[in-house]
Amino acid sequence: MKTRDRIIETSLILFNDEGEQNVTTVDIANEMDISPGNLYYHFRGKEVIIEVIYNHFEHEMSGILKAPIKQTLQLQDYWFYIYVVFEEIYKYRFFYLNLTDILQRNHDLERRFKRLMGLKNRAIETICESLAKKEAIDLRTIDIKLVAGSVTITMIYWFSYQMLLNPREEPHLLIHRGVYQVMSLITPCFGDKQKQFYAACQDLYEAVINENDTVTV
Repeated sequence: MKTRDRIIETSLILFNDEGEQNVTTVDIANEMDISPGNLYYHFRGKEVIIEVIYNHFEHEMSGILKAPIKQTLQLQDYWFYIYVVFEEIYKYRFFYLNLTDILQRNHDLERRFKRLMGLKNRAIETICESLAKKEAIDLRTIDIKLVAGSVTITMIYWFSYQMLLNPREEPHLLIHRGVYQVMSLITPCFGDKQKQFYAACQDLYEAVINENDTVTV
């Protein structure tokens, strides 16, 4: 692997594990066992590294968010789809855990992140409209923009919220809880058939949580 790629990979790990605000370029160089000058040759400071990492995140997340816009998914697929979104957020969680500070330091990233939020809203609205066409939900019972906004807010701040409550919880449990939280925002307008599916998902969710509680006791 090229040094530049190793720097990005190492930085992402350190940012996620220790918090971006607590990591310096010297820390990254020490972790890689290279000189700070070698790192500086590839990246003129930590902010440049953050921007390159965000480029990767933006590219990957945009592709994921456009999936329900490009094609119609089944109800079961949406559960998995939301899980994939949370997985992607967790992969780059340092950004969400220090969101305000990072965006205040980089106005270009702020502009791009707002655009990504808009894409999240659009994806959720598309999902709701698709479910309505399948008569899985009744749009007359919800404000679609309000629901999309609530889902987007949950996705953005979920890990910050959970890290305060359960800082040592396993990643897959954090993600499962996030998916369940998002689905709970939509289920009030499900029909009977869809509520049965949601109940099955709820049973699966509770089984995963209970299994983890049993293991950790």
